[in-house]
Amino acid sequence: MDESDTIGTVGPDDPLQPFVEAEREFIEFQAAGDHDSAVRTVETVLRAEQATVQQMQDTVLSTLFERLAVGYNTLGMKSLKEGNVQESCRFFEKAEALTDPANLHMNAESRLVLRAVTYNNMGCFYKSMSKLHTALQYLRKAQKIEERSRGKCQNPAGTHLNLCALLSQMGKHHEALQHAQLALKTLEDRPQKFEPEMDGAPVGSSSESLICVAYFNMGAEYEHLKRPDEARHAYQRAHQNCVAELGNAHPLSQQIQNCLAELKAKTKRGSR
Repeated sequence: MDESDTIGTVGPDDPLQPFVEAEREFIEFQAAGDHDSAVRTVETVLRAEQATVQQMQDTVLSTLFERLAVGYNTLGMKSLKEGNVQESCRFFEKAEALTDPANLHMNAESRLVLRAVTYNNMGCFYKSMSKLHTALQYLRKAQKIEERSRGKCQNPAGTHLNLCALLSQMGKHHEALQHAQLALKTLEDRPQKFEPEMDGAPVGSSSESLICVAYFNMGAEYEHLKRPDEARHAYQRAHQNCVAELGNAHPLSQQIQNCLAELKAKTKRGSR
């Protein structure tokens, strides 16, 4: 969501004042990287002002709920990376509850965008737990929302890349290849504003570096499907994009170069 989107300015006696103040503090904590304090600030005001919240019939507090959903997802992924599985699951469950259709305080379009992000992250969570079929269910849910949103969701290419990695792990290489191709088409048609967590993506990924990942995944799937010429072409495109965007010394550039060398050696051995 845009940093400029807020509840707005109100007077000191306005019932919205505590929420405006909490949102201001959330933005400050988030900018400082203190996501725990950011989330606690919003949770505290919603708990303290519960009666006021219940009386509100419209979406005046939508931006506050949106920030909380973002905060829960951020903390969920942070906890997962730190190996704190129970804490991670708790944050994702909170994000899922907050983006439920029953939450009429949140703007419907924003709620759907954040629900897709939440499902995407939950897919990554269950994949990391080796619960592949559960992961697939959540990624499919994210994909379904994104297809219905007609371009309003911010991360459809990321969902396709996550589905590609998951399906490949499940041995479903034809379907995995299709998702890598769909990710590439999506990135070429519409640059991404926000990237979810995904396998193989560089930190702070831009659309250009995600194109590297899409080509790289396509190369891997072509290899699985015993299509070496198409694999080599995909790896070459991945390498060109990766060097241009991230430089030759980047680990992903090196990884792609190694895959190209291994593929060349395999092809030589097979032609003897």
